[in-house]
Amino acid sequence: MGTCVRLAGLVILAQLPLAIMLEARTTMYVSDVFEIVVRSEKSESTGRNIIKLLPTGTAIEVLDTDDAWATVRLADGRTGYTLKRYLIERLPYKVTAERLQGDFDAQRERLQTLAEQCTALQEEHRRLQQASTGQEMQLTDVQQKYEQLRQEAAQFLQLRDDHTQLRQAHQQNRQQLAALTEEYTGLKQSRNLLWFLSGAGVMLTGWLIGLCTERWRGRRRQGNYSYQLPR
Repeated sequence: MGTCVRLAGLVILAQLPLAIMLEARTTMYVSDVFEIVVRSEKSESTGRNIIKLLPTGTAIEVLDTDDAWATVRLADGRTGYTLKRYLIERLPYKVTAERLQGDFDAQRERLQTLAEQCTALQEEHRRLQQASTGQEMQLTDVQQKYEQLRQEAAQFLQLRDDHTQLRQAHQQNRQQLAALTEEYTGLKQSRNLLWFLSGAGVMLTGWLIGLCTERWRGRRRQGNYSYQLPR
């Protein structure tokens, strides 16, 4: 804030001499602590020729001068005469002081406004710094969360690949199981058929044996063979 005040003060001091130097050289002023009379003719013997009264510090355009009188033009365009001794080329000290005081007051108000603006800017700067610090913390937190999500995403992709591989392996196992089930069913049917054929073979063999035995017994009865025991 002190730097802003000093800069504003230097600007004010630099502007004051420039304002005084810009006054037109053809302009003269009513001298200090006087109220002069502008007359229609060069004579002080009567009051009937008075055009206007001019207070101290009034700027007036001087058209011509002689030893005692100055020909002047008023602001309304009228021309008259006034005593040259009451005119000065510089701005009266009183008016200068009043103007400087007014300029100083205006510049002081401006300086106060600049100081308030500077304070507001400093406060805004502090607020922005705090906001920036908070945003940096948020950014760091977001970066950490992003890194965590990236790692979790990589793990998810790995798990998805593992899941796909497991599904493929499971599908292959199901196909192998179906093939083994079909093969087992075929073997079971073959075994049942084998047992059936074995049982049928045994029954057929027994029937043939029985048939042969019955025929042999019949032949023995037809040959009248008898056997007598000795007495």
